[in-house]
Amino acid sequence: MKEKALEDLYRRVYGCRCDCPGEREGAGLVRDCGNPDAGIIFLGEAPGGEEIRRGMPFVGQAGRKLEEYLKLAGLGRRDVFIINTVKCRPTRNNGRANRKPGICEIKSCARWLQEELKILSPGVIVTLGDVALKNFGGNKIQIGNYHGQPLVMGQFKLFPLYHPAAAIYRPALEEVIRQDFVKLGQWLRENAY
Repeated sequence: MKEKALEDLYRRVYGCRCDCPGEREGAGLVRDCGNPDAGIIFLGEAPGGEEIRRGMPFVGQAGRKLEEYLKLAGLGRRDVFIINTVKCRPTRNNGRANRKPGICEIKSCARWLQEELKILSPGVIVTLGDVALKNFGGNKIQIGNYHGQPLVMGQFKLFPLYHPAAAIYRPALEEVIRQDFVKLGQWLRENAY
């Protein structure tokens, strides 16, 4: 039932033609990944170029980091379900580079994300980075203040983590991210997820 509902949702996302300014590509080309019945959602930011080419989230350099970190939590891709906040690739320089999604893109894709979460009804959402976390807590909430700590926001239990790409661009965060994934694994086990 979930898979049929997700198929319908992704077909509609693929047809999305939002009015957001800025360069974008591949609305709906990147599908979910993992086990939709796992109850643990990993929520990323937006697909990158490699994700658009392969049609799956977190398959580029950040994806390799994520797989390494998942092991620290005692998890693999089959144990979680991975989705993105924004359903198209925000680009710059005529599609040659990724960029952080803008407010318009986040708000425009919020309807798709809300529907996706309603279908999946997760027990916990692991937000990866600022964009995913702000989707629930607004602009006042900062990943630097909440990473590695479980939160309840509205109807959702969240476990905010830095985006795996943060370790690529800010190597000083590598150990913090690794420790947070260990904390995540402990928290999931203690709470029977």
